Amino acid sequence: METRHIVLVLVVLVTSVLLVRGVVGLLNGEIGTVARQAAIGLIVFTFGITLASRWDEVG
Repeated sequence: METRHIVLVLVVLVTSVLLVRGVVGLLNGEIGTVARQAAIGLIVFTFGITLASRWDEVG
């Protein structure tokens, strides 16, 4: 498995964990937690997908 695929798997895994935490926060009525998890998840997912797609250019 190439390194870029490992990075992509890690990004999807971290984003999934953040999604689960956001859903649990939503079910508990913790809007701040939901917003924080959504913001961080979006940043991590965007960065990871961009890094994986431009892997050859970066390094």
